[in-house]
Amino acid sequence: RRALRLPYVLMALVCLCHGVSDRVIRAEIEDGASTRDEIGRRCDAGLSCGTCHPTLDRLLAAVHESDSATCAA
Repeated sequence: RRALRLPYVLMALVCLCHGVSDRVIRAEIEDGASTRDEIGRRCDAGLSCGTCHPTLDRLLAAVHESDSATCAA
């Protein structure tokens, strides 16, 4: 039996209502989106049920924290 080969770069769907992945959301944040509302306007993530809001908040914090660490170095 052959082992399944996964792509070397995985992605995760964050917003299931609109099919938006973490990659798309990170790209929007890196391009200047700094709130959930801005992310929603740019790619529709978080505009429906709200289940993804905690994950959007974590991605915002992680990207901004990463930017701060890069600037401080």
